[in-house]
Amino acid sequence: MSQAHFQDPDAVAAYERGPRLFIPGYDASHDMASVLLMETMSADGHVLVVGAGGGIEMAKFAEVGPGWRFTGVDPAPLMLDMARQRLAAMGADQRITLIEGYASDAPDGPFDAATCFLVLHFVPDDGSKLSTLREIHRRLKSGAPFVLIDGCMDREGPDFAAALARYSAFGRFKGAPEDMIAYASSMVATSLNTVSAEREVALLTEAGFTFVEPFYRGLWVQGWLARA
Repeated sequence: MSQAHFQDPDAVAAYERGPRLFIPGYDASHDMASVLLMETMSADGHVLVVGAGGGIEMAKFAEVGPGWRFTGVDPAPLMLDMARQRLAAMGADQRITLIEGYASDAPDGPFDAATCFLVLHFVPDDGSKLSTLREIHRRLKSGAPFVLIDGCMDREGPDFAAALARYSAFGRFKGAPEDMIAYASSMVATSLNTVSAEREVALLTEAGFTFVEPFYRGLWVQGWLARA
């Protein structure tokens, strides 16, 4: 899936709807992530949000942490506009800074926490995934939490076809229209850079994170809490 995909208003709107139709426990994963952040965040903590476009996770975090501040990065201007509007509607826009770019474009911090939801599977595993994780790690205070949620499928593994079929089946079960199912399945099959969960954990460890523990799984989408 290219960055150009997120410049198309119709595609952006569809992406806004899609996760709840195709990812089991999507909203619950945000609730769980909020609880994990609340374990260590101070009342005025500062969170780095990588892939902040849309603003869904920032809105949830702003609700549970009324004094928390957020710096969000995303390469897609339309997605950032959506995030800005969402946070403004809840009166939290004064607590956010949005930057068009990638993790490497974020301020040095150090931040009290970081999140990266449904982003890393867009990034090729050619050194770019590791580089992204290292850029996040170096911007965090020592011991700060990092919450990662990502699509995990070994594209070369024997279970890839079954995982993809379940992705489509869940969307159908939730009432997604057939054209959306066909499009979403095609994008997952051909355009994402997913890796296995084992590879994901190895990348986190190589990037310098410790105490990596799973906290969520919705079929092929998984979540981890790690410490910088």
